Amino acid sequence: MNLHSHILLALAFGLILFHNDITLAVLVGIGAAIPDLDREYVFTKRKIFAKYQLHRALFHNIFFALAVTYFNFYLGLGIFLHMALDLLTSPTDRGVELFFPLGRLVKNYELDYHGNIRKSKGMMWYLEDPVSIINKTADPGLKEIVKMPWIRIYGPFKNSRLVDWMIFYSSFVFIQLYELNHLVKWWELFLYTVFVKYIFITIGIVLFYFTGELWRRRLQFQNVNNKLKYIIIGVMALGLSLILFQGIELYSPMKPIINFNTLALIILSMFIGLFLAYIHVRLRFKKVTL
Repeated sequence: MNLHSHILLALAFGLILFHNDITLAVLVGIGAAIPDLDREYVFTKRKIFAKYQLHRALFHNIFFALAVTYFNFYLGLGIFLHMALDLLTSPTDRGVELFFPLGRLVKNYELDYHGNIRKSKGMMWYLEDPVSIINKTADPGLKEIVKMPWIRIYGPFKNSRLVDWMIFYSSFVFIQLYELNHLVKWWELFLYTVFVKYIFITIGIVLFYFTGELWRRRLQFQNVNNKLKYIIIGVMALGLSLILFQGIELYSPMKPIINFNTLALIILSMFIGLFLAYIHVRLRFKKVTL
């Protein structure tokens, strides 16, 4: 999904959930722009990104989303909406690694590329990565260079262009119809919120993503000189700095729904449950496959 679709859908959800409070809706939209900071905006060999596959993993997991939700509920909601959209698609960006980095602790897989069944005393993933599909559809910097288990989730749409633009246009049309009775006033308040109240975050997002996409799509595979690289790095760093500069003011920690002792019991119970489940499955089925 493209960034504009993520932001518009999050804005529409924010207007519905928070009863036309534009400030809160814009915060949800800003949150929806955060996860794609893990795109392959790299200034080294892209093989590094292909090797570690950080896009749709580093900032597309539930642990990061929960941490941001604690920092600011509305930003966190935007991140969860972003992840939900990305779960609809697609091998092109290698799906979403919801439990990064925990999923990478399990390195074995049951089937190899030739369909041979492997055995292991530890946990295994059921299927390895469908590398032929990935390498055919993936962005150049995300093609597989090493064999790894298939631990990501993606939805039914192998090519997301139609769904992407449908969500973009549908969200835009919905917002206009939803605010039809006071549309001009809504636009005035919306533009004020985006370009005055959150001006530094807005400028930061535009600078970071515009420059990053220019580099990723146009310049990265060309023989550009170091001076141009440093300019691009500087602009992206400035954009990120502006986001953090104003973003820190949005700190508004959620009141815990459960106390610390209860949370500790939940975590302890999950670890004990995992241990007992591992023994149960190992004894009954002779193998443990995820």
